[in-house]
Amino acid sequence: MYIGRKSVFVGVVALMILGMVMGYSYTLLTEMFQEEERIGNEKPQVNKAGALSDSFEHLAAVKPPQITSQETTFIFERTYKSCGHNSISYRSATAEEAGLSKEQIESTYSSWAIKEFSPSIVWLCEEVDGYCPNHYIIREKNGRIAIYRPLEDGQGVYLVHQTNIDTAFLNADIQERIKEGWVVDSLEQVELLMESWDS
Repeated sequence: MYIGRKSVFVGVVALMILGMVMGYSYTLLTEMFQEEERIGNEKPQVNKAGALSDSFEHLAAVKPPQITSQETTFIFERTYKSCGHNSISYRSATAEEAGLSKEQIESTYSSWAIKEFSPSIVWLCEEVDGYCPNHYIIREKNGRIAIYRPLEDGQGVYLVHQTNIDTAFLNADIQERIKEGWVVDSLEQVELLMESWDS
């Protein structure tokens, strides 16, 4: 009877120990599986195209800012309202123009419109009141006929030649046109007019 109780007691203790070991093992295994699942969820997900998942796509969409460099070509296009002609000139960026953004170019060239902006090309356009530099303007200076040409930026004229032809000897219509500034298209036209007035 005593031996039977002893074996029952040992059996109960053994079952309790076995239950505790199984419970501990179950808890440990459950925690390990949950940790692996959490780590798996934190890894970048690859979509069908083989690219990173949406959570990383916004990083690829961020582009570096576009700025000029010393290799940037600057194009200056002017349209002259009085004659309708265009002039285009090209040059490389100066040291002061290198490293500028589109906003900084707009600020630097406030009278110009930006037609194109990229690290390789900055294309600026400007409308100019007046005539292009291909024209000649006949005016009076100190009582005599003088030949001028417009400046490229349209901000005035410069003297090309001062003649000895006295405007007082010209008829009234010609004097009036010269007073207003007689615009001609070529040097040949200027020479023909000078010959007719000097004779």
